[in-house]
Amino acid sequence: MKRVLLGGMKHETVSFVPGVATLETFRNNHLVEGADVFGPARGTGQEIDGILAIAQQEDVELIPTIDAFGGAAPVVADAAYEYMRDRILAGARENAGRIDGVMLPLHGAMSTESLEDPEGDLLTRVRELVGPQVPIVVSFDMHCHLTDLSVRPADAIVGYHTHPHVDFYDTGQRAMRILVRALKGEIRPVVMQRKTRMIASAERHNTSQGPMKEVMDRILAMEQEPGILAATVFATQPWMDMTELGWSTVVVADGDRALAQARADELARMLWDRRERFLVRKTPIEEVIAFALAGEKKPVVVTDSADSVSGGGYGDGNLLLRALLAAGYQDTALLTVTDPQAVATCFAAGVGARLTLPVGGRLTPAFYQPVQVAGYVKTLTDGDFQAELPPMPVHAGRTAVFQAGGITLVLSERPAMTIDREVYHSSGLRPRNFKLVQVKSPGGFRAIYSSFAAAIFELDTPGPTDSDLTRLPFRRIRRPLWPFDPDLQEPW
Repeated sequence: MKRVLLGGMKHETVSFVPGVATLETFRNNHLVEGADVFGPARGTGQEIDGILAIAQQEDVELIPTIDAFGGAAPVVADAAYEYMRDRILAGARENAGRIDGVMLPLHGAMSTESLEDPEGDLLTRVRELVGPQVPIVVSFDMHCHLTDLSVRPADAIVGYHTHPHVDFYDTGQRAMRILVRALKGEIRPVVMQRKTRMIASAERHNTSQGPMKEVMDRILAMEQEPGILAATVFATQPWMDMTELGWSTVVVADGDRALAQARADELARMLWDRRERFLVRKTPIEEVIAFALAGEKKPVVVTDSADSVSGGGYGDGNLLLRALLAAGYQDTALLTVTDPQAVATCFAAGVGARLTLPVGGRLTPAFYQPVQVAGYVKTLTDGDFQAELPPMPVHAGRTAVFQAGGITLVLSERPAMTIDREVYHSSGLRPRNFKLVQVKSPGGFRAIYSSFAAAIFELDTPGPTDSDLTRLPFRRIRRPLWPFDPDLQEPW
């Protein structure tokens, strides 16, 4: 029986929100160790489930170390990263000489207080411990910030093929199949990258339509070619102020580095030739409100992606709320805002209490300011629920539903992603029943909302995850880089 070391840590850093993500941030989301990696949290369709399924089919023993998810948040504390890293390294040391392979399901867009690429640091250290002959396979999120530091120690790198991300399980299986085949001596995987001098916000990363679908169709065809084991576009998390920021294309081939590089270059050139189509043009709030009021169909779904919780924003943006109040909006609207102080006030007052309280704008003061809202406390919950995308438990902290005329506000102590509807469902609210529904996601929400939305609008708002990247205070990025340098002619 072959033995494979398994360890995962996932976090997506955004550089334009204050604060530091600590180990408690991960524990508030998901952090299990040892045998608990295969505990109650499994069976939800994550990458580890796919990895485990292939391991069981192929009679491979998995040695679990840690599985951690910190969501999207500010830069990670060095101590938090080191704790997770050291759990994986300890597993490698304790099993020295008895490990046949390494499988690491990571995210790829973490940065710490002192490291721009902690995943690369982890991979380098694992390689040093297991030696040059033990194959290391890594799976990454499509929004991985891939650097040479991460590529060098890896034998194979596999990424998601979908945005919105729905192929977690499949990605785990694809990665594990490559590792198993390498362990059997059937293949000799080699990985090559092409870093491209472009970056674009996530609204146009959708793999089912537009320019990304065209590239993804080529990827799927490419993976059927003899000698090609995997191909991926890493449309990097765009709100990381990192030196090596830029999209990457990665191809894994069976022993043929020249073939892998040629195919990676082909994909990179396809992306570059379509770069203008990845730009986002948004709609002013006033036009969205007027559209919603003028028609009868519902819901009109509006995405405030500049405050994207799934992208790393705190979710305290309140510009749509402010505009609805200023317009005297009388129809129904469903919004979510992160505001622990407002939640505390609601819990202290109790269900049914009428209040006027400041809402939002306290966690990201560089972009938002609190707005006064009058209404009553409708319901109170603990904020614990099971998300559909990504499929895992969510702990949004205490949550209050505050009713202000036709506006229904879901106020949470912690940022809660709105890729799916569960933050609303957990409070007994059904988005289908509202005229206007707000989500804070640049694109992932479409997997759920597109099937029933009467219309979808992307709001033109500022924020830490602004789609107009040139409006954000980047300091570290290496220039030239498109779209900051719109006249750039060569992609690398």
